[in-house]
Amino acid sequence: MDASPDAQWPDHVGTATGLVRGHSPDHGVAHPSEPPTSVAARIITLLEFVSLGEEQVGVREAARRTGIDRSAVSRLFAQLERLGMLHQVGDRGGYTIGPRLFSLAGALRARDNLWNAARQILEVLVDQYNETCYLTAREGDRVVFREKVDSNQTIRYVVVLGRPFQLASGAAGQAILSALEEAEIDRILGQGLTKHTANSITDPTEYRAQLMESRKRGYVCSIGQWVRNGSGVAAPYFDAAGDCVGSITMSLPADRLDRERIPEIGHAILTGSLKLSYRLGYRGAWGPVTV
Repeated sequence: MDASPDAQWPDHVGTATGLVRGHSPDHGVAHPSEPPTSVAARIITLLEFVSLGEEQVGVREAARRTGIDRSAVSRLFAQLERLGMLHQVGDRGGYTIGPRLFSLAGALRARDNLWNAARQILEVLVDQYNETCYLTAREGDRVVFREKVDSNQTIRYVVVLGRPFQLASGAAGQAILSALEEAEIDRILGQGLTKHTANSITDPTEYRAQLMESRKRGYVCSIGQWVRNGSGVAAPYFDAAGDCVGSITMSLPADRLDRERIPEIGHAILTGSLKLSYRLGYRGAWGPVTV
């Protein structure tokens, strides 16, 4: 219960104070402080760089963006093309994803889905805090609770799976809202805010201000705003295009939420949501964390 919020996570998600949502300017692959030196590291770096690019990638650009020596990039690109992992457009053109890499991606996709990617993340959170965690998905202007990992608490805050709720409801929907574009937030808030409990915020200006604070932190904390005596802490997750497609949410009775531990819990859920985003192909940042 008192473990660090970063416990049991791999090392490739880290703090980057001041970053906000958005892809790296190098379309997903940040220029490393120390260029990769091993052959395996170079191959992975180059495959990631080409895969995340929207257009064909040239040798000079790849060398500049990754820090790998230009001659090494040229040699590895040629080898990867012969293996079918990359495809060169024309005799002297840039490189794109090759048929063998597409085939490999398809095989991996067939063996993995959203829940397979999220299950371990939720299990780690439940093991750490012994509170029920949910995986939610955005469906239009609604949030749907898709899957969950239960705590062993006698009294639990239970949400019906598969049922759609307004985004402007509890922590799960608020986390998704906080990650949307400004115009989309305005459109959704313009549909009206429901007073679920005495703590519900129904003034659009006040609600938006709360969303902006949540955006800076990277996570949402809602206490008694959707269900009386209920509480939730949630963070959004993103797909490869950088769109928010859902949230990871911890739900529990309000009297069991230790107020002093909210930042710790929020950071743990934020880290987990970006782990899931990474699995879905997202390379960017949210709040104070980047992948």
